[in-house]
Amino acid sequence: MSAMLSTEDIDRIAEEAIDSETPGALAVSLIDAVENGRVADQTDIGYALTVAAEITSDTGDAETSIALAERAIEAYERSEGTFVCHPAAVRADALFQAGRDEEAMTQLSALRERLAADPDAPMLVGDVLVSNGLAETAEEWLTEALDEVLRRHGELESTPSDPTYDDVATLAFELLQARHGVRHELGLPHDDHDELADELMENLEDSLEDESALLFLPQREYEEALRRWPELAVDHGATWDEHRAATEQELRLRAEHGAVRLAVVPGSADGLAEFATMDGTEQLVNDAVQAYSDSLAESNIAEVNWPPGRNDPCWCGSTSKYKKCCLPRAH
Repeated sequence: MSAMLSTEDIDRIAEEAIDSETPGALAVSLIDAVENGRVADQTDIGYALTVAAEITSDTGDAETSIALAERAIEAYERSEGTFVCHPAAVRADALFQAGRDEEAMTQLSALRERLAADPDAPMLVGDVLVSNGLAETAEEWLTEALDEVLRRHGELESTPSDPTYDDVATLAFELLQARHGVRHELGLPHDDHDELADELMENLEDSLEDESALLFLPQREYEEALRRWPELAVDHGATWDEHRAATEQELRLRAEHGAVRLAVVPGSADGLAEFATMDGTEQLVNDAVQAYSDSLAESNIAEVNWPPGRNDPCWCGSTSKYKKCCLPRAH
């Protein structure tokens, strides 16, 4: 019997297909794994079918790609209980390729509604529209969604501890970058949003150059730190759940933009206290948090590598598997 296919195996096949001389064979291997029960994690069936659909589309077999994408959409709905943008975008692209433009636009119109709600949607929708000669439409849709999300972001700026604040900030970042890319494709001059997109990307690239692990406080330590310094909630979460969700989201964002050797380093409230009075006051400021994080990164404290395997214990220290604990918190 052939080996079971893990998430990492599917990732590898997707990467290999880019330069492969026989991409169709890779798609067949994914389909075979699905149909013969060789996908290790059943929640990955939709992912495997989506990658197979993308590969098949690239080989020019649009109708087969459409069918695979539809199976992927159904698989995600069964396993996740929700609609997932990735296979829907692949289906729309294949529909264009098959000359079924009206159906393709119907699919994309459904995805348009998710541009201001799903951080995966902006790049996916923008890429499909641009690749099919509809860059102007992409710019219009992305601008409309960005305006809505920036309005929501402005409303939340006074309450950054709101659980939705980080999600809205992530959405704004993805929309800014997707829109910026489309406007570049159209040869449009920079506007204020383009300038902001460049500034945020430069800040992210600067942060990626720093290979120090992210500071993370385990539950008891974070709760004690919040008791001592309530202002910690503003940038790091009003609860431990918010703290670990924000950490997971930051790690995911760094990984998506090329960071490697990601890890967290556990800290403590007492350790943080040593840096809280650096400016002669008892107030904890971000400079103190960063200084403590840097000191831990330079010490011999063991880092926790990220990400763990989906079925491995979660990095946050809970007893749950990663896929059931912090992995979903990135979305």
